[in-house]
Amino acid sequence: MNLTFTRLSAWLSIRLAEARSRASEEADRGEIVEKVIIVAAAAAIAIAAMAAIALAVDIKIGGIEL
Repeated sequence: MNLTFTRLSAWLSIRLAEARSRASEEADRGEIVEKVIIVAAAAAIAIAAMAAIALAVDIKIGGIEL
């Protein structure tokens, strides 16, 4: 009986360690996803700003008569 309890205890300890490891890895992945979303949003804002600047320049250039 004592040997069975020892094996069960060891098995549970290993499973707990694996679960903690997986939880840690998933948390890291979550942080990476957040960073990717933030970078994508910043890139979208930059693209929109460049488009607005290009439109403003085109309007100014269109108003110039040579």
